[in-house]
Amino acid sequence: MQFDSYIYALFLPIVFCIYWALKNRLLWQNLFLLAASYLFYGWWDWRFLGLIIITSLSTFFTGLAIGKSRRGIAKMWCTLNIVLNLGILATFKYFNFFRDTFVDCMGMLGVNADFPTVQLVLPIGISFYTLQALSYTIDVYRRKVDATSNILAFLVYIAFFPQLVAGPIERASNLLPQFLKKKEFDYCNAVIGMRQILWGLVKKLVIADNLAGFVDNMLYHPSIMSASSIVLAAVIFAFQIYADFSGYSDIAIGSARLLNIRLLANFRFPFFSRSMKELWQRWHISLMTWFREYVYFPLGGSRKGKLRTCVNIMIVFAVSGLWHGADWTFVIWGTVNGLLLLPFVFLPKKTYKDTTATWRDIPRCILTFLIFALVFLSFRSPNISHLNECLGVLTSTSYFAMPMGISALLYIVPFVVVEWLGRHQEFPLMKLEMPKLARLAIYWGLFFLIAFFSSAGRNIQYIYFQF
Repeated sequence: MQFDSYIYALFLPIVFCIYWALKNRLLWQNLFLLAASYLFYGWWDWRFLGLIIITSLSTFFTGLAIGKSRRGIAKMWCTLNIVLNLGILATFKYFNFFRDTFVDCMGMLGVNADFPTVQLVLPIGISFYTLQALSYTIDVYRRKVDATSNILAFLVYIAFFPQLVAGPIERASNLLPQFLKKKEFDYCNAVIGMRQILWGLVKKLVIADNLAGFVDNMLYHPSIMSASSIVLAAVIFAFQIYADFSGYSDIAIGSARLLNIRLLANFRFPFFSRSMKELWQRWHISLMTWFREYVYFPLGGSRKGKLRTCVNIMIVFAVSGLWHGADWTFVIWGTVNGLLLLPFVFLPKKTYKDTTATWRDIPRCILTFLIFALVFLSFRSPNISHLNECLGVLTSTSYFAMPMGISALLYIVPFVVVEWLGRHQEFPLMKLEMPKLARLAIYWGLFFLIAFFSSAGRNIQYIYFQF
């Protein structure tokens, strides 16, 4: 069930009405949320409900076992659950990748190791809810959160439908307690939630889906493009994936707000960053926070010298690249981004007077964005050969040719202007301090944009659903 579908437009109001009709009955509210979440997830393929239930139950009972065990036994339970959940993820997402890599390595050694491939359908959202389950297990082991004995609340924590498929990846310390206490309806918060959903739909249907056509056409045969066209395609794709994924996050957070449940922010205007370091503090925040907490810090973080810090950064970004997809193009993308962050280990820490970019920072923002966008060519390339074609064109001398796809700027420029003007808020529509008629004009104007510019009938799936 996609957020931008007619089915979800019917599903969400029904959930909203029934949920608040059960006000002051926490047990029934959680039961209903669990049923609604499983219906939401099972809409794609009901067979994969078994996997999320296995992950949920194994993690819940492991948490109880850890909470009641001595340190050594608790570590054993923690390790077993990590192995189980990572094993499920690796089987469905990485089996053929590891198989192909092993066969290629053996082939270079002159050994024929031709193992059969296994055709497995990747369960949607498995990468996200697996990390969420692992964070709970590890936090219970570290004694950062107490193991809950409320199995219903825990099942909802793992399966909560707004953030189930593509995040934000929540920590138990933030989300789980919200299912353990009664909630009052908050009209102002619900209004903000509706605005955030509306802005997310604009990002997805007006910006991302229309930019997708430009990117597909320009990168279908990169060898016949000019270098300037490849650069522009990288820029367009960066805006496409940002509008697509942050649009999903906005709808997820807005949907949760309607139920008076707060999810963590996943993006903070990353393209207005003044350095690559700042950009990665603003991009896919929940994932990068997860890797910092559960990979970077356990490796030693920055506590063991600058050289070790560099190694830890490279490991984190290589692993985060592999998390995105079972292909070497993703590993390359992560590794290159890691390399771009290494200079900041040795440079003095830069502090800005303003927490958000100002007009004076625009040149730095543009340079940072262009670097980020060009590296995204590896992310967008379906295989190494395609990436090599793109790089081959970029090393040519045809940068001064008029690029294709220049009309995509008609979508990008207004979008950037609105985001720039609203960069001091969580999202541009969060606070509309203006007369009621002006607010209504904005709402109806955005509805018109969605109706007029959305790619009706194309049913373009969210990019991060494949991860």
